[in-house]
Amino acid sequence: MRTIFSIVSDFRRFFNLSTRNGRLKSIILVAILVGGFLFVYSGNKDIPDIASQNRSVSTALVSSFSDSVTTQLVGTVASVDQAVIQSEISGRVTSVPVVLGQSVIAGQIIVQLENADEYALLLQAEGAYEVTLATAQSSDISLVEAMNAEINAKNETLSVYRNAYTTTSGVIYNTIDDFFSDPYHSTPGVNIDAGGQIFYLNDERVTFNQILPQWQVKSTSLTINDDLQASLVEAISYTSRAMQMVDVFIIAIEQQDSSDTLTPSDLSVYANSLSNARVSLNNTLSALDKSIVSLQNAEEVVKKAELGGTSSIVSVSNAQIKQALGSLKSAQANYNKTILRSPISGVLNTLDVKTGDFVNGFQTIAEIANNDALEVTTYVGQSDRDLVRLQQEVLIEGDIVGVINTIAGAVNPLTGKVEVKIQTSSSDLVNGDTVTVFLENDITTADSALVQVPLTAVKFTASAGEIFTIENGALIAHSVEIGSVRDVYIEIISGINLSDEIVVDSRGLSVGEKVTAIAD
Repeated sequence: MRTIFSIVSDFRRFFNLSTRNGRLKSIILVAILVGGFLFVYSGNKDIPDIASQNRSVSTALVSSFSDSVTTQLVGTVASVDQAVIQSEISGRVTSVPVVLGQSVIAGQIIVQLENADEYALLLQAEGAYEVTLATAQSSDISLVEAMNAEINAKNETLSVYRNAYTTTSGVIYNTIDDFFSDPYHSTPGVNIDAGGQIFYLNDERVTFNQILPQWQVKSTSLTINDDLQASLVEAISYTSRAMQMVDVFIIAIEQQDSSDTLTPSDLSVYANSLSNARVSLNNTLSALDKSIVSLQNAEEVVKKAELGGTSSIVSVSNAQIKQALGSLKSAQANYNKTILRSPISGVLNTLDVKTGDFVNGFQTIAEIANNDALEVTTYVGQSDRDLVRLQQEVLIEGDIVGVINTIAGAVNPLTGKVEVKIQTSSSDLVNGDTVTVFLENDITTADSALVQVPLTAVKFTASAGEIFTIENGALIAHSVEIGSVRDVYIEIISGINLSDEIVVDSRGLSVGEKVTAIAD
């Protein structure tokens, strides 16, 4: 009781009307009380009956979603011609002759690494290669000399071959024919007593009537490109046969007795003539044998020289040159790894090193691209593959026109999607941007339109789905058979028609619920 009395006393003292401050405080208190009363009273008049208010839902015709659908895809802008430069080796950066954003040409140096050792090895390899070339050139000179010697040997062979014909034919015509009555007849007839050798001598002389004309033609037509060794062997055979006939006649002359037809003087002349013919034929055989040996030696020297020179397919010089060239190219490759060049012409978009930095193998150094030729790379699901086609126009970021120029031929097994590339000439895009691509897809078929609705319109159940319509202000559920999902839309195989007006967003709704329809 005393507490209440104390509070009242304090209140009267705080709002003392006899003082100016007390009256001001009293006026403020009355204003607050009146304002609060008016606020509460006016607020109660505007509060509706929440229990009696229906939920508002948006509705739309199914045909508005099925006539034409805009598919949105996310794409990345990249240059059609771009390159990433990586270091293949570790090393210290000694020079960076370019700056970020600079335009560079193909082959221009971007970064140079320390390369004193690599340059020294390159110089050594170049020197070894030049020495090998000089040695090979010397071998080639020896080969030329050997080939010239072979040509000389072949020319001498031709001369020996022709002399063999001249000597042998001369012995036959000028010496041996003196002992035949008719040397060109089928039975030449031996003039002296040759004992049991008459048939042999007649047959040989007839044979030489065939040999000598053919030999004469060959001796005039034979060249250094023909098979000279075989020709020499043939000449030896013919010369030896003529020499055998001479030997038979020598023996027959020695066994002849003096007669009225053959006096001792005649026999002496014949014996001397035959002896001289035999010496000529024997010298011819020696010359032919020596010519074969000389020709074989010349050809062997050429073969050895070819193995040492570079003209042969397989040669020591060629092998040495290849070895030296391989070492040189290896040294050049190691040296080139220390000089990083731009593989294309373009703009230096990134540069991640500076002079003095140490870089590791396969570290990214820079990125270069032709920023004036851009393309957008995006991906579509396997079920949406039929929504894109070559030369199809699309919209990038809503107002930039692009054209599909590449569609991957198969689904990427890692992503399960198909890669699509879009070309555009717009200058509003920037290399590296992430953009939205809009596909306007006409999905009507020859017979009927494909029915599809937004995913939000379907209330999914364990086995299928439901779509709501409104009758008498209440929600009615329609069981539908669903098909493939296309971006934010889903195909409806059966259960609704194009003319049906459905609830666009069924989330949080239930069958029989009272709603107010708002048409989109």
